[in-house]
Amino acid sequence: MRTTDWLPGHPEEITGMEMNGVCAVVVTFHPDPDVIENLTKLRPQVQGLIVVDNGSPVPSVDLLRTASSQIGFELVENRENLGIAAALNTGIRLADANSFQWVILFDQDSCVTEGFMNSMLQAFDGNLRGERLGILVPRYIDKRSSSDLPAVVVKTGGLEAAMTSGTLMRISSFHQHGPFEEDLFIDAVDYEYSLRLRSHGYFIEECDQALLLHSPGTPRVHKFRGKYLFQTSNYSPVRRYYQERNKVWVTKKYWKQFPFFCFKLFFFSSKDFVKCILAENRKWDKFCYASRGIADGLRGRMGRLDKA
Repeated sequence: MRTTDWLPGHPEEITGMEMNGVCAVVVTFHPDPDVIENLTKLRPQVQGLIVVDNGSPVPSVDLLRTASSQIGFELVENRENLGIAAALNTGIRLADANSFQWVILFDQDSCVTEGFMNSMLQAFDGNLRGERLGILVPRYIDKRSSSDLPAVVVKTGGLEAAMTSGTLMRISSFHQHGPFEEDLFIDAVDYEYSLRLRSHGYFIEECDQALLLHSPGTPRVHKFRGKYLFQTSNYSPVRRYYQERNKVWVTKKYWKQFPFFCFKLFFFSSKDFVKCILAENRKWDKFCYASRGIADGLRGRMGRLDKA
């Protein structure tokens, strides 16, 4: 499905959820048992919960099926990995079909804290931006280190961009501005939507009172004689492909409106890749995939890698 087509869902696809409340959408991919605990903590704080699984193996899907009846959520089973954007769009369409007014999005490894949803709604309702508030995000806490994950504030007000997990939005925003860009498949999906809203005069704000425990990837700290040197991200070669390709795509689309943001994408990418060459495994594979990603981004070859 092309992301330029916002197709309404079908009300009969979801039953038993309250109308006009908040529906959480969680995307899973090869989830481990900890995901069930995250869903259990989330479910009492929202009126609806939709889990979209992106082609996980049978044991993982069976785990979700059992939890669906025990916890009380709607499970959508994609037979293959359709990408994060397509999975999010599926969940949002189902929430829209059941007349929810709000949607809040989560990664599978994020965990809400007590009073999370009440704080988010109060902050959204009381924000001075009013109708110009496009996205509200929580305060992110790294699960491993218990430290804050800082947000970048721009001179014009609000945050520079929002990550997917913990994003609270009005569903009407998707009717007005369209769904997530499915051609990106994975990586930069949240950045693209953030820039899309900001380009139309909307703001992204943070709710300090709502804490979300989040696991940002699988980084590895490197030391020399006990002293910290640097940290590597350890993404797979395929992820490197999507990261570099999608940065090119986003830059081609938004560099005139957000030149500094686009510059930073490549600046930090270059630093990260130097660390990759110095300390990560499969250096040559990652270099080749990243190079192919840049080339495909310049050519406009998008979608899933094996279908590109």
